[in-house]
Parts: sequence; C-alpha cells; structure tokens
Amino acid sequence: MQIGKAGVVAAGALATVAVMGSAASAAPVDGPAHLAPMKTAASTLRQAAVNDAMVKANTAVGKAGTAVDRVGRGPKKDVQQPLISIGNSSSVNALAWQSCGSTSALAGAASVGVTSPTTVLGDCANANTLLRQDRVQGLISILDDSSLSLVPVQICGSNAAIAGATLATSSPATVVGDCYNANTFIAAPEGDDEDLPTSLVAIGSGSVVNLAATQICGSTASVAGTAVGVQSPTTVLGDCRNSNSTIQRRKAPALVPLLNNQIIDLVPVQVCASSGVIGQLGPALPINSPAFVAGQCASGQATYLD
Repeated sequence: MQIGKAGVVAAGALATVAVMGSAASAAPVDGPAHLAPMKTAASTLRQAAVNDAMVKANTAVGKAGTAVDRVGRGPKKDVQQPLISIGNSSSVNALAWQSCGSTSALAGAASVGVTSPTTVLGDCANANTLLRQDRVQGLISILDDSSLSLVPVQICGSNAAIAGATLATSSPATVVGDCYNANTFIAAPEGDDEDLPTSLVAIGSGSVVNLAATQICGSTASVAGTAVGVQSPTTVLGDCRNSNSTIQRRKAPALVPLLNNQIIDLVPVQVCASSGVIGQLGPALPINSPAFVAGQCASGQATYLD
C-alpha cells in the first residue's frame, strides 16, 4: 500500500517535472552541477506532496461543512416537538442590587464619604435580560422564554440610601456612561415562525414580569432611609433606563394562548436627576449638591413589536 502511494506521488512529480522542464533547467542551482537534477526533483516532489495534502484537506473540510449544515438545518419534517415544556430558556433574577459610582448604603447599613469622589468611566448595568424565543415549544408550553425579575435595585452616580443611612461630604459621584437596570428584550424566533410546530396550549410564554425595579440615577435620594449630600454633586453623562421591556411577538404562539408575550411591570421606581428635602419614602438632604443627567430618564416603558 505504501509503494502504491509513492508511485502516485512520483507520477505526479514526474508530470510536474515534464511541465516545468525548461524552467527548471534554466534556473540557477547552487552546489555541484551533477547534483542540480536531484535537488530539482526533490523540491518538485515536496511541492507535489504539499499540493496533494491541500487538496485532500479542502475536500475533507468541504464534506464536514456539508454534514454540519445538514445537521444544523435539517428538514422541517424531522423536527420533534416535546409533549410538555416548562420554563425552558427562561431567566429569573432575584434581589440583584448594584451600587455603581455612588456613595450609598443598602439594607440597614451606613455609608460615609468625606472627600472621597466616586467615578465610573463607562456604563453601569444591573439585571438586564436578553432572550430569544425557542423555535419549537412543547405541545403544552408553560412559562417558556420568559423573564422574571424580583426587586432589582441600582444606585448609579448618586448619593443614596435604601433602608440605610448615607452621608457624603465633598464627595462627588460621577458616571460617564449610561445606567441600565432591569431592562428586558425578548426577540422572536429566528426564521419563519409560521412554519414551526404550534403549541396546543401556551401559558405565559415569552412574557416579562418585573417587580419593584428601583433605580436612583444622578440623584441624592432615599428609599425608606436617609441620604445627605454636602458639596457632593451627582452626575450621569448618559441615559437612566429602568425596567423598560420590549417583546417581539410570535406570529402563532398556540391554538389556545393565555398571557403569552405580555409585559407585567409592578411598582417601577426611578429617581432621576433629582435632589429634594424629601426623597422617595424617606428624607434626602442635598446641600450645595446639584443633580445632573445629560441623557434621558426612562422607566416602566413597554413596547410590543409585531
């Protein structure tokens, strides 16, 4: 078997030599003149072997790509639909809390900043969700491709207290980017939705539920606590976005759809570019501490895309 392979390579090499005969004889060759033909033949053999290997490799890659393509796409009639699917490709966030570029106290704690500026040269993001709805849901689909977020809290570029006490003195809080908290995007399935198997009953699939999403952004404020800022400006050079949801609806979710592709947003709270004597559910006292947000303040917006 090895001799046969050598013969094939040699035949290819001799053919190459025949084609390149005149050019090879004309090319200068280092070393003794009687060794020139041997060096030329060896070089040609090596090149022929490399070419042969490249052809075989390309052929193998092409076959592998075709096989992967068949497995990845497959005929639609081969798609198997499960009997029941519950909570597949879903997301649950509970008590996701973030303090970013801020002097803050959370949950019974106390925080004091004296000549201690806080700065973030970028964005602050907390409990944000991106989902794509599954192409094939069960014959009975319950809460598939859904997002549940429970009490996500973000303090961004602020002097703030959540059930605690905060004192900031000569300690500016600055975020150069955007502040994102509990924003959700649920995308439609890839491809043509109408050609996919349809569920008999779908309950709550592809939906969003946000509970008490709270954001204090570019502000001196408190929620059931106390916040004091003295010569401590709060600045966000971007947008403040809290609990905004967007859903691309499925074209045919089920024969009996119940609360699918719905947005339920309960008690979204946003304090944006605000400083006052009374904050949200608690006292806030800013002294020579301006609040500034360069972008937009958006909270609790729901968007449906068909």
